[in-house]
Amino acid sequence: MGGNNFKILHPFDKNGTELKTWLDANKSKLANQRIFYILRAKMEKNDVFKIGISERGGQSAYGRLKDYYHFYGQSNQGGCYGVKIHLILANTFDPNVQTSDSNVRRVETKMKAAPFKKARGSERLEASISDIYEYMKEHNLLNVKEDSNPVRQTPRLKELGQSSTDTVKQILGHNLPKTRSGQIKYTTEFAVSIRYDRNNKPLPAKKMPNKELTYDQLVQLRNGRHLADEYNKKHNLN
Repeated sequence: MGGNNFKILHPFDKNGTELKTWLDANKSKLANQRIFYILRAKMEKNDVFKIGISERGGQSAYGRLKDYYHFYGQSNQGGCYGVKIHLILANTFDPNVQTSDSNVRRVETKMKAAPFKKARGSERLEASISDIYEYMKEHNLLNVKEDSNPVRQTPRLKELGQSSTDTVKQILGHNLPKTRSGQIKYTTEFAVSIRYDRNNKPLPAKKMPNKELTYDQLVQLRNGRHLADEYNKKHNLN
């Protein structure tokens, strides 16, 4: 298995750095990264810090942070405008790591459960930034190793040329079995597969052809079980 440790893109900064200023200078560092971040909007009356994540590759991390300064503005506008970044941790997006197993998701989950007072949801922590940072250090949340498990390919999927990291976009239709012992076949559309080379540069997008899959095959794919169950309920196939 490979390792994918956190990188500190923006080290802990007690006073914070203007978010737009940091983004303008560091956009390229966010490319194809999963990130965990801590920021604070100037409009907050107390010590309230927002934690959050971006889990997809490409430019998603940059887009996620950009949304904040579009919403809160910049400090040079005066008044309560402005948002500052206090910490950004990142690791390179690995399509072989399930979203639920990613470093950033694990850290966010642990921080939401931390014994800090919450303000307007579990992702807003009402505490000093120093206390938040010390908690992360004490609980080893600043340098976590992410394991990339080999792509799982069960016999059922292998014969179809599928892997468990393929993502189902939607179920387009179905064909009923011709015999009592047969199974329903679902016409399945897949999301465009985004993959990266060794230098983290995106490879040409790969669109997989639609396939006829059974329920047992669908549930081994990302989004497969959820979409199949919804489809069955809608079409009374349970």
